Amino acid sequence: MQIEKSDSRELNSLRNEIEELKNRINLIEASLDIQEWKQSQSISAHKVRPDDDFELNIPLQTGDSIELRVGEYGMAWIGNIVLLFGISFLVQYLQNSGYQVFSALMGFISVAAIYAGAYFTRISLSYLSKLFAYTGHLLLFYMALRLHFFQVDPLIKDDLTGIIALVIVPAILLYLSYHRKSQLMSGMALLMLLFSGIISNSVPIASGITTVVALLVMLFYYRLGWLKIVFIFIFLIYLSHLNWLLNSPFASHKLEFIKSPGIGYSYIFATGFILSLLALIPKKKDVSDDFIITSIIWNGLLFSLVLAITVVTFLSANYVPVFAVLAIFCLAYAVLLQSRSPLKITASMYALYGFLALSVAFYGILLLPKVFMLLAVQSLLVVIMALWFRSQFIVIMNSILFMVLLIVYLSTSGDHNPTNFSFMLVALITARFINWKKERLNIKTEYIRNLYLAFGFLMTLIAFYHAFPPSYITVSWIFAALLFFMVGRLINNIKYRWLAIGILIVSALKLIFVDLSSIDIGFRVLVFLLLAIILISVSILYTKYLVKKKD
Repeated sequence: MQIEKSDSRELNSLRNEIEELKNRINLIEASLDIQEWKQSQSISAHKVRPDDDFELNIPLQTGDSIELRVGEYGMAWIGNIVLLFGISFLVQYLQNSGYQVFSALMGFISVAAIYAGAYFTRISLSYLSKLFAYTGHLLLFYMALRLHFFQVDPLIKDDLTGIIALVIVPAILLYLSYHRKSQLMSGMALLMLLFSGIISNSVPIASGITTVVALLVMLFYYRLGWLKIVFIFIFLIYLSHLNWLLNSPFASHKLEFIKSPGIGYSYIFATGFILSLLALIPKKKDVSDDFIITSIIWNGLLFSLVLAITVVTFLSANYVPVFAVLAIFCLAYAVLLQSRSPLKITASMYALYGFLALSVAFYGILLLPKVFMLLAVQSLLVVIMALWFRSQFIVIMNSILFMVLLIVYLSTSGDHNPTNFSFMLVALITARFINWKKERLNIKTEYIRNLYLAFGFLMTLIAFYHAFPPSYITVSWIFAALLFFMVGRLINNIKYRWLAIGILIVSALKLIFVDLSSIDIGFRVLVFLLLAIILISVSILYTKYLVKKKD
């Protein structure tokens, strides 16, 4: 019995060991399966899937040799480039040999073959497949281009029909790129569309196609949030406008301005308006505010450049209506942006641009130096709009523009009395507005207000200097000082009293160093006595104020 019990114990222990071995083997097999699955997942993640958007960069994996990457992707690129040029040269050779129809037929058959290659390799060779597809796009556009252009005896004789046949290709590509959400394919198609307008050598067609491209670019941003393509095509769109203004030198081989843009004027403004919608379209989550603002500034700079060239070349004698319309549009658009745009600074930017356009219109109406008076008053209107918009940005930019305007005025003439008093009053009133509504403008320093007060002090001296005869200049300054003392007392503001003290000091210096030899002795005595009485009275008032303050 004991032997049987010992045998059963040994059998049980063997069974247990066998079960443990089975469990260990199962665990090892399971772990190996998991590792293989992870490796297969990582490899498939690095592969280019057929439905992915194509990227220009060569995908690299960690641990891959440069030789393998260059062999797989670099050779694919070079091969497609050689294929593109090879088919192009073949088509051209057949064309030059007199086989015109056969040349076109061979070209389109080649395009179909490339597209077929892209389709059948979409799973096994997905990256090469996408390269084939883009090679097919370029070659298809090239073949459509040769149906009418660059031919002595083209297959399509009519210019309009040739343009329509050419535009069909990028139109189809745009439709496909929109549904595939391929930004690169859209950019290629839009570039083809712009080139179609350039090669047409027709101002209405070129400017019209350029405007359509601007509209499509904004549509892509509105629907898909593609701001990068907007930024790039802002430059290309205005470059296309400049191309037809220069008589399409690529097509006509002549670099010269056209005789008259005709209806092209309206397309330039339409393009600027369409691209300005960037400030009104709701911002996408993945687009930064800085990028939008930079794109808006980029649009404004290039629009201003093309507009300046147009005005100097074609509208030098009749530019006032152009800038008046531009000013009205920008100011109205600024009001709309203030209530609708998520980026409030864009409203300030368009408001400033509108006032700059209005300044140009004023200059065309009044010319120098009369226009300076109106521009000074306009500066006050800008501050009022800044208060409405709660825009510190407008106030700062207006301060810089006001300073530049004042420097230009003083360096050119500075002796027009209405303009002098306009600058003086605008500077002082602006300083008062800024102090009154500094919380609304979120202005925490006194620098801007002090700058306007300094301008007001300077223009007070200049305005009274030119407004009165030489013998009465000092008296007029003393009178101005008294006015500043009164204003400072009424509003209990020390800055105006400092202005009064400064004017009295300047009056005293002029009286001592200039008026002693230039005015009559009797009038000189009266002026000295008047200034002495005022200075002593001011001293007494300050003394009593200090004593009262100590008590």
